[in-house]
Amino acid sequence: MNVVLFRAFPDPYRLSMTRYADELQRRVGAYMKAGEAIRTESLPGARIDGGWARYWDQYVRYGRYAAAHAGDVNHVIDHGYGHLARTLPARRTIVTFHDAVVMKVPGVSWRTKMALGHSLRAMRRAAAIVCVSESGKRDLLDLADLPADRIHVIPWGIDEAFRPPPDRAMLRRRLGFNGNVVLMAGHTQGYMNVERMLRVVATVIARQGIDLTLVKIGMPFTPEQQRLVAELELGERIDFVGRVADADLPAYYQAADVLLYAPLLAGFGLPPLEAMACGTPVVASNRGAIPEVVGDAALLADAEDEGGLAQALGEALGNPVRRRRLIDAGFARAGQFEWSSAARQLLELYRHVARV
Repeated sequence: MNVVLFRAFPDPYRLSMTRYADELQRRVGAYMKAGEAIRTESLPGARIDGGWARYWDQYVRYGRYAAAHAGDVNHVIDHGYGHLARTLPARRTIVTFHDAVVMKVPGVSWRTKMALGHSLRAMRRAAAIVCVSESGKRDLLDLADLPADRIHVIPWGIDEAFRPPPDRAMLRRRLGFNGNVVLMAGHTQGYMNVERMLRVVATVIARQGIDLTLVKIGMPFTPEQQRLVAELELGERIDFVGRVADADLPAYYQAADVLLYAPLLAGFGLPPLEAMACGTPVVASNRGAIPEVVGDAALLADAEDEGGLAQALGEALGNPVRRRRLIDAGFARAGQFEWSSAARQLLELYRHVARV
């Protein structure tokens, strides 16, 4: 059995899909037997800068390329490329659906929505669909006419590198962290709710009197977000780190005091899990799969409730008893998401599709 993982284009806003493909190849490959192999494929020279060239490469050239490089089982790792199920052997193809952001949050262009609709219709041909959460499965069933028995919920796992540091004080000195540090991770597209999180931070400083530094890793703020930073007088309190290599990412979670993560919709919620595995309390929105993923191990508020998020952030920073409970509950919750379990489930699905 030869399994081929078809990668998404390496967009700066979809770096998680690169991690997902890498983890699947490594983790599933570790459980394969003699005669089984797994590899990844991606379109050479794919243009990702937008415009019609991008659409031509993604929806025409990649389909032709995929058809020429199909395996015994084909796994399209991002639902935005579900259209590949039209050119791949349908009965040997699996697609992972991650989230309904494009269809459910405001501000998405009609062209992007139309393209995803095309991919969702093509996914009806696939032998199986993997969803990374029950919430995502519900959204998918609302969006597409798919039989529920063809959908398999297999969550992400957490890399073993996300664990408590041996010496947190030394790590904080190395990173230059002083006082209360709130971590904001990820990109800055509209659905990530960055503007509200900035106002939440400003509220905690001004109204609760908590001195803190906001450390931002990942994509830079947009010009509009930078103007808001200036209006809120947060400039001296923000440490913008930029993109962090995967090997260095755990250190920022380990050294922070709280992760603030409040998207308008989340198909899974990997940053909260990674923070909890490192012993860092989490304040998050209650949208999408986040409540399902974090359980009672994080402080949640609605993504549009700035007052509720500010109260939760203040409590996570200023209440030592609550912090200890969140840390202990976070360790227990994060321990339920192991790549070994996900890899074995996926391998069994690959074998089932290969046999049918």
